[in-house]
Amino acid sequence: MKVKILITIFLIATALVVGGCKQEEKTAPKPKVSKLKGKAIEVATEAAKKLVETDHTDTLAMQNCILEAKALEAEFQLADDSIAIASFNKAYKKYLEENDPDLAKEIFIKRPDNLPEGAKWDEFEELEEDK
Repeated sequence: MKVKILITIFLIATALVVGGCKQEEKTAPKPKVSKLKGKAIEVATEAAKKLVETDHTDTLAMQNCILEAKALEAEFQLADDSIAIASFNKAYKKYLEENDPDLAKEIFIKRPDNLPEGAKWDEFEELEEDK
């Protein structure tokens, strides 16, 4: 009888230890790896290329290209893949900066250097020199 109780206690203790190890594995931070990073870069480059090739006087067509790019980026947002999203944005911006720097400057407005550290800034607010 005592042997059965000892065996039962041993089995329960073993189960608790194994369960605890599995719990630690679940809560351990996962390495930041993205299976979608390459696809994100490829899709972003194609979207940026399409925007550069669009007639710049046709603002509706250009707006449509930008909206299509945001829709393509949504695939990576739905996958909750922050690395792919960052890769998409970086590739999109890099392609525009290399192939149409003037357009890149219009789309990606630089944060003013004279803003205090940590100050909020909305790139769509009216700038002081525009007043």
